[in-house]
Amino acid sequence: MSEEKFHRDPEEYSIFKRLNNKQFSKRPNDIYVTRKTNFKAQLERCMKLISSNGNYREITIYGMGSALQRTINLALQFQLKTNCQLQTSIASIEVTDHLMPLLDDLEPMSDTRWVSTITISCTLPAILTETK
Repeated sequence: MSEEKFHRDPEEYSIFKRLNNKQFSKRPNDIYVTRKTNFKAQLERCMKLISSNGNYREITIYGMGSALQRTINLALQFQLKTNCQLQTSIASIEVTDHLMPLLDDLEPMSDTRWVSTITISCTLPAILTETK
């Protein structure tokens, strides 16, 4: 961490957090969890994706930073309702914060940092069918 980080005054800079969108897939069966996400609505979305009208036997739930606990909770609640198998992976990704000056005499700055991420794949068990 740079020494400069400790001297930033919130009255001087506004922070814009940015992710590299190429780091995340955008499939219809992907669920992204944030701290502001409505938990019940996301659980219902998971259920809808695997319902009889849904075409998916697997959904993937993503979370990062302070949303890790909510992401894990969503996956566990989904598992309780569906008896799905969970496969979890964790990683760290680099994110960039852009600091835009609120005063005319300051220059814009950028700061990079590492954030923890979790990916949970929820797969429905195979349905046994009778053989002829």
